[in-house]
Amino acid sequence: MLYIDPEECIDCDACEVERPVDAIFYEEDVPEAWKEFVLLNREMAATCPPIFDWKEPFARRDANS
Repeated sequence: MLYIDPEECIDCDACEVERPVDAIFYEEDVPEAWKEFVLLNREMAATCPPIFDWKEPFARRDANS
């Protein structure tokens, strides 16, 4: 799971091309059903080390497998 530190995020939208559709919202745009995850994200981001290194993505599994 990836957490975004709301104190570090500058709302630059650089993550937009890397994320699945509707996976990241501006805090004021989080759907009501997911509001509880805003606090969880804030708490977990404070405990997880930042990712600075680029890694190859996992291989995609064939839909017929």
